[in-house]
Amino acid sequence: MIIPLRKVCGIAYLCSRWILRQPAWLIQNVLTLIGFSILLYAWGGVEGLRYIIIAWIIGGLWSTGVNIVAQEVGWHRMMYLHDMLIASPIKPVHYLIGMFITSLIFPVIGLLTMIPLAYILNAWNIMLISLIMGLPVLLTSIMVGLIIVMRIEKPVNISAITNPIAWLLVILPPVYYPAWILPQPLRYVALIIPTSASAEISRQLIGLGASISIWYPLTVITVWIIIGILLASRTIKWGLE
Repeated sequence: MIIPLRKVCGIAYLCSRWILRQPAWLIQNVLTLIGFSILLYAWGGVEGLRYIIIAWIIGGLWSTGVNIVAQEVGWHRMMYLHDMLIASPIKPVHYLIGMFITSLIFPVIGLLTMIPLAYILNAWNIMLISLIMGLPVLLTSIMVGLIIVMRIEKPVNISAITNPIAWLLVILPPVYYPAWILPQPLRYVALIIPTSASAEISRQLIGLGASISIWYPLTVITVWIIIGILLASRTIKWGLE
């Protein structure tokens, strides 16, 4: 048990060096959250701030897997560090867990930034439910990110693929805004995306209104997880073993 833990911690340490060298990325994350909070407050007042808590938690967890983890794997492949790790006693599970631990710095910073907002609004339940519903999104995003990065021959271009996927699937679908503002037929289409499905479930559980039966987004999330695990399990084995 101690040896695998040391391997995981070693990978996490290796992947965390950028935090000291490029802390501006974390500052950018905080400033972006503040900017969106001001925007949603101007749009929807206090209720808009409740939406930002849901959207930022779920969107942050989605970006962690599909963007940050994928780019980290791509960087390791480009620098041939990936090949070195394959030849070492490190197993794929140690590698992925170590990278995952490091990548959590972004959602953790986001949560810490939102604590004053949650305190002012007494929105602790919103944070808790959003975190719970963000976990399947996180799992799905990691699977999607791995599928993408392990299928690209030249990972130097990975950010050109993962950045738009991470950004657009949070901004365009009803994550920051309620799905009920869309026409009825379009709601089913918009909620096919895991980020919007989880945000819809969170809004319904919190009491911010229902756009569609909760069973639809629950089914969407379940299907995404199953497909993601099946495809990524083959991809990880192909790429790391």
